[in-house]
Amino acid sequence: MAISDDTAVVCPKVPMEPRTSPLGRSFYPMDDDAPPQVNLSADLAGISMAINVLNGLLANSEAFRDRQACGVPEQEGEWPLPPMCVEGVFAAVHYLSRYGESLSYRLGE
Repeated sequence: MAISDDTAVVCPKVPMEPRTSPLGRSFYPMDDDAPPQVNLSADLAGISMAINVLNGLLANSEAFRDRQACGVPEQEGEWPLPPMCVEGVFAAVHYLSRYGESLSYRLGE
């Protein structure tokens, strides 16, 4: 039978290292002092931004394929995603959208 040990030392909250984005910018997705609704709104904004970026990648890839099919020279910045990546990005958009929708219900509470 397990014995409960209520004498464990409680560690104070350890401050997190500042996070940075891949571009080296500070990235703080949550504020511990903010009300939960504010952090939830920030989560929804981040999910929306991620969905928009992923949709942009899909559109860019599709534009490249359309131009290529018509024999039009490619424009700088356009490149195709491999089919498996297209499927994966599409799945990511789908599940991020569902997760964002479920969070938005909590925002209305």
